[in-house]
Amino acid sequence: MYEPLVKDGMVKGGGKGKRRTPLDGRIESYAVGIYPRSQLLVTATRKNHPNLAEVFRKGKQSWINTQRRAGLTYIADPMIDWDDIFRPFAKVKGISLGPLNRFFETNTFYRRLIVHDALDGYGSIAKSMLALDLIKGDRKVASLPDPYTFTMLNENRYYKSYEDYLFAVADMLNAEAKTLAKEGVEIIQFNAPSIAYEVDKAKDKLELIKDAMARVKKGVSSKVYLYFYFGNIAGIFDELLDIKVDGLGIDTSSTKLLSLIDYSIDKDMVIGIVDAMNTKMEEVKSMASALNFMFERLDAKHIILTTSNSLEYLPYKFAVKKVSVLGNITKLLNAKQDGLIL
Repeated sequence: MYEPLVKDGMVKGGGKGKRRTPLDGRIESYAVGIYPRSQLLVTATRKNHPNLAEVFRKGKQSWINTQRRAGLTYIADPMIDWDDIFRPFAKVKGISLGPLNRFFETNTFYRRLIVHDALDGYGSIAKSMLALDLIKGDRKVASLPDPYTFTMLNENRYYKSYEDYLFAVADMLNAEAKTLAKEGVEIIQFNAPSIAYEVDKAKDKLELIKDAMARVKKGVSSKVYLYFYFGNIAGIFDELLDIKVDGLGIDTSSTKLLSLIDYSIDKDMVIGIVDAMNTKMEEVKSMASALNFMFERLDAKHIILTTSNSLEYLPYKFAVKKVSVLGNITKLLNAKQDGLIL
């Protein structure tokens, strides 16, 4: 259940210390992942519209305009033509489609991928599915599954060891990330729900995860972030700080900001403060006040605000409002930092 940072106008918890290093620039924002489809698009897909690709493109343009109106710093392709976060990788040589599986504790399903041969023929899969031309003049952000989540939720029938399997997937994601970087994507967020969902299980493989993310990041000119949701990672946060990425992210419905204020974080922090699993709207002023209090105590290099996870779990109209709320909270926080609002 989502526990807000603010309750009845009061900040939850405390924290004695002040931030030890100044924030690097202004607070920024983005919303990545799969967005919900409009009713028009849902109907078009059910009826197998003859110009479905164009309908998807118009749907993407609508969501991109929503992000722009909200004033988000970075703009993302809404990925409304991705059936799930893994499906496009079925195009990779050595991968075939398997059965449907429930995606964690949600009401959505994904098609499990079966790795039956050496992975090959990748590098432009994500690029081909993202309408980057629609955000040509914007600062761009994109998201992909992290290698650990990819390997845990799909099936290996080829590689002799888990390490070989994990590193093969990491190399594939590295090639995808390099291509996106060349296309001008400034930030690539790798979503890691499997790490957060079963922390103890992931902890046993943490050294492999670190090595895998180092392979993912190698030679990528974009910033690489690792984002954790669907579980509390406070207990292993000190170890996660050793991962060679540019930023880490948390879903504050699972990992409380208060649990991180004692750490010196020499990375960017992506903070999921808008609940993408609940139609209840955040109160902008209360949320901004709570975050301002927290940010005075959080020792991080740079802060970016986002949604707790993909917006796909919300009805379309509520998701539109959530994007607006995210933008408004960011604007208010920056106004507070500029001294325009006390």
